[in-house]
Amino acid sequence: MKRGLIRRLFIFLFAVLLGFNFLTAGGGALCFAASLSNTSENGLASSIQQIEESLEEIIPGPSFFEKAANFLYTIYDYIKKAIIFLLGKTIFKENPKLADFYGYVASFLASLTAIYLILLLVSSAKKIIGIILILGWALFVAAILLRG
Repeated sequence: MKRGLIRRLFIFLFAVLLGFNFLTAGGGALCFAASLSNTSENGLASSIQQIEESLEEIIPGPSFFEKAANFLYTIYDYIKKAIIFLLGKTIFKENPKLADFYGYVASFLASLTAIYLILLLVSSAKKIIGIILILGWALFVAAILLRG
């Protein structure tokens, strides 16, 4: 049952990533300015289309892996900001700079935990990362208890 849940979670996250790639794949990510001096709308539209086609030949769009990396970094950044906000509002009300520091550490440990959960599917190097995670979380909690 546990393996089936992990497999469904992995398939769901992969489908979300593919959907993100599909939604951002086509559609004119280039922005540029054009001079509007004495040009008709049709002439301007055709010149913009020609410029877009030539730029697509010269500068290819981001690949699937670049989009996947940007998507994962965006999720990581939002999680980091949420952790910093929660720590700042709960544990570190008096000293928000400590919330920033511990928020970065907690988000790093959360990303390692996510990697560990992915490696459970592959089951390679999980003992080493498991030990690092246990030590990391233990040191994180101990540091909060000592400073808080």
